[in-house]
Amino acid sequence: MENQRTIYTLSPLWQHAVIGGSIWGALEITMGSALHNLMIPMAAGTLLAFLGVFTVSAVSAPSIERGFFWRAALISALLKSVSPSAVVLTPMVGIMLEGLLMEAGILFLGKNVFGLVLGGGFALLSVPLFKAVRLYMLYGQGIVDFFMNFIFQLTGNNHVVVTNALVYLVLFFYLFLGIVAASIGFGLGRKNSTLGLNQIELTIFGESNGKVDFRNYLLLLLHLIALVAYLIYASVMPNGAAILSGAVYVLLVVLFYDRPRRMLLKPFFIAPILAFSFIIPLFTTTLAYVPMYGSYIFTRAVFVVVALAAIGSELARPSFSHLFSRGIFGPVYHASCMAFNALPIYLNVFRPMNISASSIIKNIHGVIGNTQWSGSRPIVIITGDLGAGKSTYLEELVSLVVKDTDLKFRGFIAKGIGEPPLRNGYSLSLIPGGGEMPLCKRIGACGLPNKSFEFNDEVIKNVTAELIPIKHDEILVIDEVGRMELYGEVWANLIEHHLQKTKNVLIFTVRHENLMHVVGRWNLNDAYVFDIKKISCEDAACNLKRLIFSYHLSSPR
Repeated sequence: MENQRTIYTLSPLWQHAVIGGSIWGALEITMGSALHNLMIPMAAGTLLAFLGVFTVSAVSAPSIERGFFWRAALISALLKSVSPSAVVLTPMVGIMLEGLLMEAGILFLGKNVFGLVLGGGFALLSVPLFKAVRLYMLYGQGIVDFFMNFIFQLTGNNHVVVTNALVYLVLFFYLFLGIVAASIGFGLGRKNSTLGLNQIELTIFGESNGKVDFRNYLLLLLHLIALVAYLIYASVMPNGAAILSGAVYVLLVVLFYDRPRRMLLKPFFIAPILAFSFIIPLFTTTLAYVPMYGSYIFTRAVFVVVALAAIGSELARPSFSHLFSRGIFGPVYHASCMAFNALPIYLNVFRPMNISASSIIKNIHGVIGNTQWSGSRPIVIITGDLGAGKSTYLEELVSLVVKDTDLKFRGFIAKGIGEPPLRNGYSLSLIPGGGEMPLCKRIGACGLPNKSFEFNDEVIKNVTAELIPIKHDEILVIDEVGRMELYGEVWANLIEHHLQKTKNVLIFTVRHENLMHVVGRWNLNDAYVFDIKKISCEDAACNLKRLIFSYHLSSPR
């Protein structure tokens, strides 16, 4: 089926949401599994919510906007879908709820620090409330009876009064914790300059006559109906019927879905549910009825967990993303694509850190306020859409500068093989000399998450080795810096070597849709950006010569 190319514009608000949501999502992925494995009640959800509120507060601090928080939460929730954790749907819902509650704070008190901290308090309040709803879904009325009887046996007093006091104390604690998280994030965020964001144009490839086939969503609908029906009717049917019907559903799901099957095979996941299911009846019914009632509670809990995992698996299918790539859902789809593009950057930052409050906040602060490049030499970024002529523009720019100066360029220009926009491959034209060597060939369609090209590792290795030791007065040209470099591959080592260890003038080409992430990863906020649609090659050459000569004159070398 023939692909067509379209241009999609992503607003600055969505770009900010991509940054905040990507950091939040990376924290959820890297720390979520580690904290849940500790099996400390409420610890994982509380700490992750605290860090989420802290992160989006820091990112939004320079300019608090309505609509930022639910967008960032939505991006984070979508990124959470690729987490290695067996259960992802309930954390995704929890993240989204936190973002909406932060928006509520801004709605009540306005776009200022007071609205922000109130929203942070609301967001943390969702942790115990959402936990209570989840427990009720899993264990039904039994969990309420267990809690009330447990309090009564501990105190011997009016358990309603004691329970109410305990609930108010917990809610106040979480409200205060959220206010603290938002306040710290706001304070640190105000110290960092924000990335100047503009309307970013994304080059999108899609099917020219693609239509939504709702038959692809039939299983999703069936799982949703099964979950709702079971939660409504399980408590009123005979326990034997509830156990049998729940067990049949669970068996069918684990036969056809990998994620629920892997989840139930983990002893550390299923053992606490099994144990708690038979502890509840000890406090709520007679001893003779414990085996039957415990079996019902266990079946109900496993049913809910498995159903949610199956729903999450259906939501992860490509057909679902295809549904949301159009219409009013377009911004969500395209922003999430950019977030998935940037996710490896933040995963690499957070993976090695220790689980301590100081180290976590330090790493988040470092991501938001990276100072890798001091801005003491010109870095030029040439940007434009896919297939718009960035390489041709760069080649002409170099030619104009070399023609009437003695400046020396080293590097390469990527030459497309085949017809644009989806080239069959690329070769490198070396600067100087013009010698060519094959760089890559196409192995798949353009898009996420799969790679589009197979690269020649030997060529990359040799070119990198040749360009690392260039002379201090030579200008390095790299065409182009994109998704593979953001993943730490292809020219990433070459770029990082010169950013960290040399002071050479650098010229990169970057697509519009990758510009924000390239600038964010290497903190190139002071780079000079030449948009090929907005500045002629002749004007760019004049500006480049002025920048380079000024730098060379002021350089201590």
